[in-house]
Amino acid sequence: MTTSPSFAEVDVGELPKLEAIIRALKCEQTGHIMEAILLYEESIFKLSQMAEAEPSHRQLCGKYLKMYEARAKQLRDQVKGHLQSSRMLDHIIIEQGARGRSYQRLFGPYLDDGVREAHLNEPHLTEPSHFRNLLNFLEVLVKNCRYLKYIRLTTRPDPLAPKNQLQMLQQMKNDLAVGNIQMNFQMDNSLHDRKIVLSSGVVIKIGRGLHYFEPMESSYTLGLCDFDFRKCLATEVDIWKCRAFAKRLKEPQDGEYQASKEDRPQAHGYSSD
Repeated sequence: MTTSPSFAEVDVGELPKLEAIIRALKCEQTGHIMEAILLYEESIFKLSQMAEAEPSHRQLCGKYLKMYEARAKQLRDQVKGHLQSSRMLDHIIIEQGARGRSYQRLFGPYLDDGVREAHLNEPHLTEPSHFRNLLNFLEVLVKNCRYLKYIRLTTRPDPLAPKNQLQMLQQMKNDLAVGNIQMNFQMDNSLHDRKIVLSSGVVIKIGRGLHYFEPMESSYTLGLCDFDFRKCLATEVDIWKCRAFAKRLKEPQDGEYQASKEDRPQAHGYSSD
């Protein structure tokens, strides 16, 4: 990925301390384009607030606001271009009452070492079953993607129990952090689309989102741990492929330069390697 000289020469030390900007720059440098976009947008919002609250920083903030807005737009256009050139890999019809449709069975073939970041849009995360579904999906994602580093979750806020929702998501974020996987979550009241976007260029759209399983008849029955035993609700799944949003990590071949331990891509802390 190329970066304009003026943008590459940004001295973040000039700015008031703003962690999102530093993280956005690092994400872009390491190829985490989708996460970089969200962090730039977060930085733009915070810089706007800072400019209003601190007149002494207004000119400096304005300078960088234009720069980050332009860069975020470039990256959004890049992602949009990738998505527009996508092709359908599979169309899956799940019939009412079907079994053998776990996340591993459906998505496992597309979860591999090429996935460095994953973005999940799931509007409904309020019920205990919703959080169990999300947790199982995260387990499948982490187990299959050795180099996964970033997860971005977008959902609607729970109008009845917002503190419980945040507590559950924060617990998952903390668990992932133990394995050096960063999870960020954000709330969006207008969210409707249900999809999973992987940095490898795979886009998964599910009619019912993650919640396509029938309610379990009891707490102790087949399907409690292995979702292949669970009965499904009727839905459809579309799987698309476009150009990757991040460069695929390559294992060195015989005779090729062996990077130092510090320079080699590191698997996350939950990898068995």
